[in-house]
Amino acid sequence: MSEALLSFNGVSIRRGSSLVFKDLNFELMRGQIVLLNDKNGAGKSTMLEAAAGLLPLEKGEIFHHGELILDASGRSKRSSTAFGLTLQSDGCVGSQRLEEHILNALDLAGGRIDINPWLERYNLTHRRHDLIAHLSGGQRRKVAMLAGILPGFVGDKPRILLLDEPAAGLDESSRSLLVEDLLELKQRGNALLLASHHTDFSNCATHVFNGLELVPNDAKAEMSGTQRDIKATTHRTNPSFRTGVLLNQRTLSTLASNGIAGFLTLGILLALVDASAIDSSIIQASGLFLSAAFAAGLVGDNMVPMLHEHRALEWWKAHRQGIPHSYIHALVLGSALTALTQLGFDEQVSWPLVAIGGLLTTTTMAIVRTIDLATSRLARPRAAFTRILTPVLILPFALLVQWVTDSNLL
Repeated sequence: MSEALLSFNGVSIRRGSSLVFKDLNFELMRGQIVLLNDKNGAGKSTMLEAAAGLLPLEKGEIFHHGELILDASGRSKRSSTAFGLTLQSDGCVGSQRLEEHILNALDLAGGRIDINPWLERYNLTHRRHDLIAHLSGGQRRKVAMLAGILPGFVGDKPRILLLDEPAAGLDESSRSLLVEDLLELKQRGNALLLASHHTDFSNCATHVFNGLELVPNDAKAEMSGTQRDIKATTHRTNPSFRTGVLLNQRTLSTLASNGIAGFLTLGILLALVDASAIDSSIIQASGLFLSAAFAAGLVGDNMVPMLHEHRALEWWKAHRQGIPHSYIHALVLGSALTALTQLGFDEQVSWPLVAIGGLLTTTTMAIVRTIDLATSRLARPRAAFTRILTPVLILPFALLVQWVTDSNLL
């Protein structure tokens, strides 16, 4: 008997005021390609995103490989077996290079394969080092599609592959190649849930889900894919950490946003406060020396708005293996601002205070980032201006300043 890799048990999902699914029971078995080709607005993307654990459930439970990953009470757990995911909005960050996004998808799957044959197969070899922002819409779609299917070639364990309109914008020859790859993924035992209106996929899908029941695909042609011997290597790395570092180095986003706030604060302090009137033994000095670092942290993590591009944030959230961040750069920036502030007021640099300044920027950024991420599931996250909550951080800052003064760190 085939193994159920994905299961919906009595799932009800609401989008806005509309109930998209009610008491949905569905199983995706090993070696199946299930096609969702219902009309627009019928819930194809909703079903795929729920399967990826991206949508809250009103009722029911969702399982991957028999493990609960999401239920109506809000419990969410990372599956022990990684899956492939292609979102309708690509899930790519424009400031990433083409190969970086694909390698991230493989690292999240726990191994790497040689991507050169696929880049050549889909005519992307000459663009592998280009930024995704510089690609055409069709090329970007190929990158998103490859990030969704290549995890299925890593290792021998079957995986769930969730593909939302993977052929959107692809030419006829690319769609034919994709059908061949989907058949090979099926032969390797993977389970594919595919949303598309392209008739190409009606020839390879084993079943069609019409919103109510799963029915065998009578239009399926007798097609078979050639199974290649693909060697996978273990690659131990943290893709979210690596991506955060690379994006910060490439865009200087932390320096451009947090750094400007910190340097503006420092400039205002130097312009308004007389350095000769400051007694380093009083609380005023501690507050002044840490103010720039605190202001830099209040800006939050600029990585979050960057990841909103093409819904990359949801792509990272679905895999539950971390979201790119700017903490290392915040630590360096906060330390530098604290040291510069002391030098600006003609004081000797206190290295313990410099370390505290770096940690202050990082901690403040992490708190604001958490607030921003908490609203990211809303239909209009930018409409909820959660930054009005940041003044509550002034009290912890004041307590820190008091502690620094009492500890004689100046």
